[in-house]
Amino acid sequence: MKIGIPRSFYYYYYPSLFETFFKSLGYEVVISQKTTKKILDLASTISESENCLPQKIFDGHVLSIKDSVDAIFIPRIISMEKGHICCPRFGALLDASKAGVAEDIKVFSFDINETRLPLEKNLVKFAKELGFSAKESKTAAKAGIVSWKKSEAEIVLKEHVKSDVKKFLILGHPYTLYDSFIADPIVKKLKSMNVPVEMMTFEEHNIKPGEILWCTFNKMNSRLKNLDMNKYAGVIQITTFNCGTDSMMTERFRRESRHLKIPYMLLMIDEHTGKAGIDTRLEAFVDSLSWNKNL
Repeated sequence: MKIGIPRSFYYYYYPSLFETFFKSLGYEVVISQKTTKKILDLASTISESENCLPQKIFDGHVLSIKDSVDAIFIPRIISMEKGHICCPRFGALLDASKAGVAEDIKVFSFDINETRLPLEKNLVKFAKELGFSAKESKTAAKAGIVSWKKSEAEIVLKEHVKSDVKKFLILGHPYTLYDSFIADPIVKKLKSMNVPVEMMTFEEHNIKPGEILWCTFNKMNSRLKNLDMNKYAGVIQITTFNCGTDSMMTERFRRESRHLKIPYMLLMIDEHTGKAGIDTRLEAFVDSLSWNKNL
């Protein structure tokens, strides 16, 4: 049996976890290709116009693979970190997909709620519900978690590279930072200007709930507050059009950056964003900080 996993949304928060889990249970796993304009165009034929860009991209990924698999994996995610909650779209993603892009295909799903049950135990429960033995379920769950942690460590190793000059931290959600369609043009432009960059990573899973209870936002806030300005020249935050949670939090991060005297720029991306506009803003931001001899 072939199970399709869309390369979007939760895929980037749990790198390699679910494909390893399903493969360990004997399923054939198909991951959709990296995001392209073609995938986004596919989404435009069915995705609601009010959806945020990542949601449209997710719909496009489902459409791109559903005819080549027997089922699509779409979990309902309530909480990815204990004591936190997720963007409401993650909780509604399963039902929205069943009513739209995945209405005519079998869907594999389970609820992810770290506040109620740790993920590994939840994976064991899910595998048992699929008909596997306790031993098979535990083995697959363990394999998935180990693969996830290994992938996270590899991402950290790639991003946390020492630099002789100050770097720019790229702030955002995993599904914006690591989606090639959204972030690649920004990173490539900065590198073409010989500007060292570091993408935010999300390997910290023991962060305590504070005044911000949204999973990734609390991590971003913690990263921003603890930024060593001896190592970083500034912060560039990537947001996407129609992101409701970002619309509430970006101003907070802007004020926090101003308070900490961290140079900050917000870049909003949508499906119509042109490369020239991004290039111009990045050039202006970096040039405005050219007085710093470490750039």
